Amino acid sequence: MTFFSGLLESRYAAQHKTNAEELSKSELVECATNQINSCKVGGTFDDAYTYTVKDGLLSEQEYPYRNGDGNVESCKRVDFGFNETLVKPVNFTIGERSYLMSGNPEEIKNLLYQYGPMFAHVNAALLGESKNFDIIRKDDVKCYPSNDSPDENNRINHGVVLVGYGVENDVPYWIIRNSWGTEYGKDGYHRMERGSNTCGIERCAILMFTN
Repeated sequence: MTFFSGLLESRYAAQHKTNAEELSKSELVECATNQINSCKVGGTFDDAYTYTVKDGLLSEQEYPYRNGDGNVESCKRVDFGFNETLVKPVNFTIGERSYLMSGNPEEIKNLLYQYGPMFAHVNAALLGESKNFDIIRKDDVKCYPSNDSPDENNRINHGVVLVGYGVENDVPYWIIRNSWGTEYGKDGYHRMERGSNTCGIERCAILMFTN
């Protein structure tokens, strides 16, 4: 769920050519889903998108992060009755149907080049094992590029921000930003093989536009 605030920050900065204010992560974890264990099992793009379209999203300063221990507090907006004197919305909202989806790696690359950061789904198991910036290759990992796996651990289950691409030693790759902190990958960034739908990264990338 926390990937969405990072995506929205990146999209706003790219679209408006400015520095975006850091947005609340805990608001999404606590308010955008009814899952009691949402901090542990995560939320979906649809949960975060629907919530933000309706209510906007507060800044990190106004609704600071408080879920580091894996526990989910009650929604601050609900508890205290949201009003402008308590916490006011910042200028980060998205309009309905303000996104494009693609499962074509060449089209994804072109959209990324033209518009900037995008959202993508992956299987998260391999990211927890990646402690460097080596390219994660399709043949090196065991995960399904769809939700057809009989094993839930192999299914697409995590959202990341797609921020760039390149080629190294004839291997094309994507650059993704994860939301687990800087101890994973290289300062929180990973590279995944491009053009092979490694662990589902090219199954459905989403480009979102902010107001």
